[in-house]
Amino acid sequence: MTNEELAARAKTGDRDALAQLWEQNRGVLASIFRELARKAGARMAAMGVTWEDVEQSFFLAVALAVRLYEPERGVLFASFLKYPVRQVFFDMVGWRTERQKHDPLGKSVSLDEPVRGEDGSETARGELVPDPTDAYEDAEEQFYIEQLHAALDKCLDALEQEQAAAIRYRYYDGLTLAEAGDRLGCNAEYARKLEYKGLRRLRSPQNIRRLEQYREQIVSEGAYHGTGWAAWNSGGSVEERTTIRLEGKGLL
Repeated sequence: MTNEELAARAKTGDRDALAQLWEQNRGVLASIFRELARKAGARMAAMGVTWEDVEQSFFLAVALAVRLYEPERGVLFASFLKYPVRQVFFDMVGWRTERQKHDPLGKSVSLDEPVRGEDGSETARGELVPDPTDAYEDAEEQFYIEQLHAALDKCLDALEQEQAAAIRYRYYDGLTLAEAGDRLGCNAEYARKLEYKGLRRLRSPQNIRRLEQYREQIVSEGAYHGTGWAAWNSGGSVEERTTIRLEGKGLL
């Protein structure tokens, strides 16, 4: 039975389905939690949280995911799972507790108090309080993009050098066929042929398996941003754009 079918049953109160869903996704849960723990090792140590504590939270994360999951949206359960996992992990290491200290409902007087800027504008004090998870979430997103970038490079490295270069120029750098041809030392038509042949070779089962997990996540989240290599360098995601374009051509 698929994750999605099990999640739908678990939402109706089927405990056996919930247990099977937990068992079926233990590997995925371990992978997500392990990466979070790797990045927050110092925080875990400070809070006295051990890996054994983390493992005991696997079932809690699945139960939360089932409660929040909406099968009718068509999102894969495994793609959705990372969000409740993060919530459970943040609770465990006390980050959410620290955020609640700045909750306007708890300290409405101090956080709603206007702060006047140098230009005369006023901003609520609460909006100026730094979120302790922002840097962490940025690092997680960067790690995800780096993984996708590495997966794309592995696919391209299996192509002939000119074919891989043509695709990188066209998709990573956003060049026209004429511009790509100039860099390759050929005309636009030959650059088009190199791109076409390379894209055809990317349709191998191995490459599809390698990129499928990213395609599902990108499409489900509507992630489509970044317009070139400069965007990649500044934290944007040309890799996601490339994956979407490949998917649009029926290659994934």
